[in-house]
Amino acid sequence: MTTSIDQVARLLSEIPYIEAHPGIRVTEVARVFGISPAQVRKDVSVAIFCGLPGGYPSDLIDVDLDVLDDEGVLYLTNPTTLDRPLRLTIPEMASLHLALTVLRSLVPDDVVASIDALMAKVSLPSQPDIDLRLAAGDEAVRRMITGAIAAGDQVQLTYEGRSRGHTTHPVVDPASVYVADSVAYLAAYDIAVSAWRTYRLDRVARVEVTGQPSAPHPRQPGPQEWAQSLATSATVTLTVDQSAAWIGEYYPTRAVRPCGDEVVVELPVVDPVWLVRLLLSLGGQVSRVEPGEYARAARDVAADTLALYS
Repeated sequence: MTTSIDQVARLLSEIPYIEAHPGIRVTEVARVFGISPAQVRKDVSVAIFCGLPGGYPSDLIDVDLDVLDDEGVLYLTNPTTLDRPLRLTIPEMASLHLALTVLRSLVPDDVVASIDALMAKVSLPSQPDIDLRLAAGDEAVRRMITGAIAAGDQVQLTYEGRSRGHTTHPVVDPASVYVADSVAYLAAYDIAVSAWRTYRLDRVARVEVTGQPSAPHPRQPGPQEWAQSLATSATVTLTVDQSAAWIGEYYPTRAVRPCGDEVVVELPVVDPVWLVRLLLSLGGQVSRVEPGEYARAARDVAADTLALYS
């Protein structure tokens, strides 16, 4: 099973490949893209709804599904105007302007001028009415961190670790700042544990330069290492309502399958604290958790929290 995110990414390559090879057999497309012929059929069934704004037959990609089903070959035609040079729409320009605004708040001072020059090239007819909410913490803290990264300085953080309920003071060599899901993070090497760690900037209350330079460290783990850690992690099976089936699209999974009126999702779990928080957020949408120790942990946290109200 592949998610819709996988399918969209694949279609961006599949569509031009099929168009460039008219009459190609569906089995050959499946071999090239490492999927099943049935998945190719599903992909092109989505492609016929893609194309230019308007949605008229002449605007959409055309796939001869009858020939596909009868003879197992593919013929695909793009709308002629789909090859025209790209021009940004007003919403796209506004999105780019917003992204640059976010980036501007996270880069060192000497890069701000370059961001301003880029923003000047994205000329909007009028200033959009946008309420920007980025969880990036205090601006002075961000400037301290980006300055330390640029200067190669070691720093000590005062970090409010809300997921574990206590404040820590790690000494780290800061490496980079990035944004994911409207939250700004610091990637840094924790000196005490000799490992890479990630910190939410809105939970960094204070930054102090230690006076020591950042030292060379093993390469920062990339997406492949993260995927490898998931590959060797424990599997937790959740049975959830249809209303919670989105977790099978939103998080990496090992399996997603229907079970009557519910959905069974197998999740790789590296951090049990993360899973407990997920279970608490889903609440009654979860009917079964295996192994059961995670459900008990979530119940204990919920009971402790409710006890605070008394």
